[in-house]
Amino acid sequence: MTIPKALRGIAGELRHPIRMSDVRTAAADRPWWARALYGLSLPIVLGWLVVVGALNIAVPQLETVIDQHAKSFLPDEASAVQALVKMGDHFGGGGSNNFVYLLVEGQRPLDEPARDYYDAVVHRLTADERHVSSIMNLWSDPDLAPAAQSADGRAAYGLVNLTGNMGTAAAMESTRAARDIIAAVPAPEGVSAHITGPSAVVNDELVAISDSILRLIILCSVLVTAVLLAVYRSPVTALVPLITVAASLGGARALIALFSQMEWISVSIFAAALSAVVVLGAGTNYGIFLVGRYQEGRRRGLDSETAFYAALGGVAHIIIASALTVAGAMACLTLTRLSIFSTSGLPCTIAIVVTLCAALTLGPALLAILIRMGYVEPRGDGSARRWRRIATAVVRWPGPVLTGATAILLVAIAFVPLYQPSYDERRAQPTDSPANMGFAAADRHLPPNVMAPSVVIIEADHDMRNPADLIALERLTAAIAGLEGIDAVQGMTRPLKAPIAQGTLASQAGYIGSRIEQSAALLNARLGDIEAVESALDGLDGSARALSSALSQGQSGAGDVVSAMTVLKSEAVNLTSKLAIVQDASQPAVDVLRGLPQCQSIEVCQGALTGFSLIDDVRGLDELSAKVEQGTAAAAAALPHAAAQIPAITSAIAQVRQVIQPLKGSLQALIPQTTEITAFLDEVSRSYAEGAPSTGFFLPAQAIDSPLFRSAVPYFFSSDGTVTRMVVTPEIEGFSRQAMDLSERVIPAALGAIKGTSLQGATVSIGGPGGTLLNIESFAHEDFIAIAVAAFAFVFCVVLVLLRSLVAAVVVITTVGISYLAALGLGVFVWQNLVGNPLHWAVAPVAFSFLVAVGADYNMLLVSRMKEEMAAGTGTGLIRAMVGTGSVVTTAGLTFGATMFAMLGSSATNIAQIGTTVAFGLVIDTLIVRSLMVPAIARLCGRWFWWPTAFVRMPAHAGSASPTLDPTRNAREERLHT
Repeated sequence: MTIPKALRGIAGELRHPIRMSDVRTAAADRPWWARALYGLSLPIVLGWLVVVGALNIAVPQLETVIDQHAKSFLPDEASAVQALVKMGDHFGGGGSNNFVYLLVEGQRPLDEPARDYYDAVVHRLTADERHVSSIMNLWSDPDLAPAAQSADGRAAYGLVNLTGNMGTAAAMESTRAARDIIAAVPAPEGVSAHITGPSAVVNDELVAISDSILRLIILCSVLVTAVLLAVYRSPVTALVPLITVAASLGGARALIALFSQMEWISVSIFAAALSAVVVLGAGTNYGIFLVGRYQEGRRRGLDSETAFYAALGGVAHIIIASALTVAGAMACLTLTRLSIFSTSGLPCTIAIVVTLCAALTLGPALLAILIRMGYVEPRGDGSARRWRRIATAVVRWPGPVLTGATAILLVAIAFVPLYQPSYDERRAQPTDSPANMGFAAADRHLPPNVMAPSVVIIEADHDMRNPADLIALERLTAAIAGLEGIDAVQGMTRPLKAPIAQGTLASQAGYIGSRIEQSAALLNARLGDIEAVESALDGLDGSARALSSALSQGQSGAGDVVSAMTVLKSEAVNLTSKLAIVQDASQPAVDVLRGLPQCQSIEVCQGALTGFSLIDDVRGLDELSAKVEQGTAAAAAALPHAAAQIPAITSAIAQVRQVIQPLKGSLQALIPQTTEITAFLDEVSRSYAEGAPSTGFFLPAQAIDSPLFRSAVPYFFSSDGTVTRMVVTPEIEGFSRQAMDLSERVIPAALGAIKGTSLQGATVSIGGPGGTLLNIESFAHEDFIAIAVAAFAFVFCVVLVLLRSLVAAVVVITTVGISYLAALGLGVFVWQNLVGNPLHWAVAPVAFSFLVAVGADYNMLLVSRMKEEMAAGTGTGLIRAMVGTGSVVTTAGLTFGATMFAMLGSSATNIAQIGTTVAFGLVIDTLIVRSLMVPAIARLCGRWFWWPTAFVRMPAHAGSASPTLDPTRNAREERLHT
């Protein structure tokens, strides 16, 4: 390429921008649209540049639109989404499933400055109502703080509910806002804070993909340019596919952004990355097809203009069919439910349609301009002889060739049964992502997976804040905690993650036993007081008898009567005071006896209560004695009245004796029984504490009013008490296959535990990583089936219409499927066995969509060319088709493969895995399936390869392959490929 030559060519194009003579010149082999592309090439090129430029100026960049319109990671009907949304509805989250953790870490135990920093961050987060819905702030509550702090005191955390569902634009904005708040609050020396957790992991993964898009585009462009320069050895020739791809990429991204901004389509970061790679790969292929067919015509001796029309007529239908297969396969992604797939379907379809338009207009227009300027001429092609030798071997030995190709593919396919998809979204992003840094900080201080727990939601039709339902909830909690692989369960009955020691019947029995023991000791001490009362009764009875004797002597003994009455009054006062002491000291024992279950049915217990109640009946003895004294002192005439009172006094004394004796006997019998009860209750409490400390959960109604439970209720019960939540921490990696299996066992265990309880019929659901990944696995499996069926059906129909042969269409689709399995096997071998990082769950479906579409393109190009050459005979036609398309398809396949290998430059591992797996498939399809397998099958099938199309009339020597096997015996073949 010389500058003067280029300048002259540009000047000539500018002098004649419109060549109407070429447009008007009609010919059978020059359709009007081809003439229009040739004659109006410069306006077409300029028109593309203007339209693409205007769109990119008028429409925001695709990444900006995605930031504003990204869709949820999981469909709303997913059970894990429903569980977390339900939790948000009932616990102040506003119906969002975007839960993250605020983690504070210190280089030393967190002190008051660290706590003040944590409180300041929480305050700022709470004030940001646009991005933060609620915070489960246990660390700020003295009663619950131990449950949110590490054992070494160097880490503490709180559960934060951000606005926007996981993976949406709102969720990513909320995550950024939370991290900005943390950055804005000055942290004490040695203290740092992180926003981490499952939702943060997903959001950071999408950010990693977004940050890689520009790098991917640049890397892909560099690799494509390098491959084209190596193949064409002319930078000008490479401009045809390169400019076409650049315009396609610019136009496609702008249209996708426009349609997404108008809410016509859904889009995601994943879709932006895939659509860019699709355009780069497919657009380059279409340019290579066009340039390759043009240069083939020039090698055959056609003039440049005739070669242009021959190339355009020869590949236009192939490009259209190829674009339709890719667009159709990508459109099948819209049938899925996972947003990572569904949001990629229409954007990739739009990208392919734009690329098709550019390939059929801009590419030919660029080619026409460069042809008129004297460029794009073929250079020496040594590949023709190489492909002739390969084709000759296939025609001569189709069986062994097919066997060898199949054996190679089977070696790769043998690794497919080892395929174990990874659902670990943490491994799909860089280790230094903010979420992963937070997980690393938590792992340094906290038990495993505290930042990735599952959340169990229990919903009943009544208020569960009562002893009976708490018993059922503890039974459910114990069932989940008893599953192998569960580290801890935090809920209303276990607010500190461990069973409450005082919350069991055994513990309460021990407490009651200690109280009874205290009362028994008190009763034993009161037996001495009762004996003093008996002594006082003896003195009182003697005084009464003396008084009676004195009264019987008549009035002469009045003075003696008065003296006796004084003594009687003194003894009566002494007696009543001792009875008062007995009653007051025994009151706690009476209270304990009255609180014992079934006391009324125990004779000794009932006798004791009756004895204590009769003491009140003799409390008036002192008053009665005082009246007697007053009567004797009033006048001697009152002696008969005083004498009449003596029987009442002696009767009262007898009554007291009747009370004291049974009471003393009852107490003497009760004390040994209380000792036995105390020993029994102590033994029960001690045995359960040693053997099954959490058995027999029970909390009385008044315990719910304790400070600990008052603090915990808002965090674990909804405001009406009909919904409660539990935080389940697994022992194993929260994003692993084992965690998924464990989550699958949680709900059956929970439902089995509440069967036959007051909560039978309650709804139990699970969210968090385990439940979410289970939903992803289920949806991904269903989506893959939908993609496979729809893509296979669509591509088969396109191939069938193009080739008009059922057998050929079946062969093309079957070999594409085999190529995919071999690529998947190589992906498993490289990533899972060598690298140690299993393929991400999204790799297999996305790689399938790519390989079915693109692999079918290469086979269609070959088979379509075989059909064109069949008039020369099956052997000769096959050789011609392979020689004519060999270098073109190889270049196209390796170029597309290079763009896919460029995806290794992504910081998101899943993107890199998709790229390498598709690249493996393209290389396999280019070098083995298209070069060996399909031609061998066609040779073995012979005419039947084109069934049910009417057989082409073959030349007389068509049945013998020898004329086509020796180039020296076929001068026409030699001239054709020299």
